Amino acid sequence: MRTILAILCLALAVPMVPGCKTAPSERVVAVQTLRAVGSSAEAAVSLSAQLYRDGKITAAQSRAVIDLYDQKVQPAFRLAVTAAKSNLDSFASPDLVNLASQLTALVSEYYNPTHR
Repeated sequence: MRTILAILCLALAVPMVPGCKTAPSERVVAVQTLRAVGSSAEAAVSLSAQLYRDGKITAAQSRAVIDLYDQKVQPAFRLAVTAAKSNLDSFASPDLVNLASQLTALVSEYYNPTHR
């Protein structure tokens, strides 16, 4: 489980790096960052469902993750995707990255082996 949490944190912190030696364009990095934020948020929700299924978090904790995702992360993400389609200069805003980080932190907080 710690490996999954580490992967989630890295996905938020580091944009995807292509395999070639030439630097990616600013647009490519921005789109990859937006994709990474969305994937990280979805992974956090999936992890919380797995933790709930395994009895490692409570139903209330699982609900808190789902509520944060549904009420804050998804609307902000959809807005960022819409902005990216209509404005090539606007991608994953700091607010969206912060919301996804909050979601990951919430799942990490619930999955603390010392609190089992």
